[in-house]
Amino acid sequence: MRKVTETDLPGVGVRFDLETNSGRVLGVVVHQSGRRDLVIYDSRDVDRTSESVKLSEDEGHTLGEILGGSPVLERLDDAIHRLEDLVISWIKISSKSSLAGQTLAEASLRARTGAGVVALVTDSGSIPIPGGADRLEPGDTAVLVGMPSAVKAATRLLTRATSD
Repeated sequence: MRKVTETDLPGVGVRFDLETNSGRVLGVVVHQSGRRDLVIYDSRDVDRTSESVKLSEDEGHTLGEILGGSPVLERLDDAIHRLEDLVISWIKISSKSSLAGQTLAEASLRARTGAGVVALVTDSGSIPIPGGADRLEPGDTAVLVGMPSAVKAATRLLTRATSD
């Protein structure tokens, strides 16, 4: 297997580069918004791009499935990792949620469900360890941590209208 290099791009996302057996270098930039850029570097100068294709998050996942899938990059809103009895889950905040637009203090997710919001991912960047004044905006992603039942309860509150 060829070496894959990973480079953090602060404020943008992460870039992954792969040198093929034939010596060509391919790259994928995974933006914080979910968009992916597929990049083919110039064969004579790896610092120059010879081709670039912008893919939506869904198009990127479809291409990944066609190419055989990848355990390296999992679907952000479906990613759940288990560590003993803890669950970490990335949940996109629905505009229909009664919590949309509320601050973390107003939403009281930890008190209501037992799950904590350890990060918020927005179009403008990530907020690690958000405070009570940070808002749960529709379309943003909340990173939840807790027991499975707590995360499930918090997910319901963040993704569904209260009448559901």
